[in-house]
Amino acid sequence: MAKILIVEDSDSVRISLKNILTPDGHEVIEAANGLEALQRLEETQGFDVILCDINMPEMNGMEFIKEQCNHETYCDIPTVMCTTESHPRLTQEAKQTGVVRAWLMKPFKPEILKATIERILKENAAKRQAS
Repeated sequence: MAKILIVEDSDSVRISLKNILTPDGHEVIEAANGLEALQRLEETQGFDVILCDINMPEMNGMEFIKEQCNHETYCDIPTVMCTTESHPRLTQEAKQTGVVRAWLMKPFKPEILKATIERILKENAAKRQAS
């Protein structure tokens, strides 16, 4: 299955996301903010998907995805924004980075998260086969 990085400052939300994803066989690595997420990306190779909140201390989600885009190694990892933010300017700015593949509004149903990840994994597999 997939290796997923969860970038979320709320302990309870991280635990909930992990509890949704691990029964399906996904390996989950956690980070409490964007700075920790960059460290996890350096420490652990081979992430398939990143789930990222926007409102976090130290480095927020928007700052994180911009940093992600500046690293050649990480810029191909598809990112799903999981947030309460819905401002059109934010969604447009995030999608312009090229790494954001989906925007999930909290709270969302586990089935929506699972379907989104499955879709992204299938898209990635199709891209690899086409290369």
